[in-house]
Amino acid sequence: MGARWPEKFRQHMAGEDCPMCGNDFDATDIGWGLLVRKGTVSNAYLWRSGIIRGYLVVVFTTRHAAEPTEMTPEEAAAFWRETLEAGRAVERLYRPLKLNYQLLGNSIPHAHFHIVPRRGEDDDPAAGEPLPFAVLDPPLRQDESTLQADARELRALLGEC
Repeated sequence: MGARWPEKFRQHMAGEDCPMCGNDFDATDIGWGLLVRKGTVSNAYLWRSGIIRGYLVVVFTTRHAAEPTEMTPEEAAAFWRETLEAGRAVERLYRPLKLNYQLLGNSIPHAHFHIVPRRGEDDDPAAGEPLPFAVLDPPLRQDESTLQADARELRALLGEC
């Protein structure tokens, strides 16, 4: 029971020095991810770290909101719609067995969905189980040329939405 909330978590919840709000949402590459779609209320990024190909993060960009309940009904509907559109593009490109949608915010309390393509027993690091965060973080990195090619394909698919 020694777990603790991250330092400054309550301040970040309130939008003070929020690490997610500090991203340049106009940039096409924000270090941890490549922009694949700029939506009306969110941006979708292809995750660069880890070994899960096709992992997307959809970030609410209109303003700081730690919880979906802090959004207007219209913002929440648009956020979910844009997340589903990103999920459909991941399905079309990668053909996963299952997609996981996670809206947690336990580390960074800013509304963002993780869209995680899950694969069969031979290709998934935790088939049928929750994905361990160790497979998502540095120092593991995806092949940059494959990542860039995937980003181009996802942009094309999301442009059709």
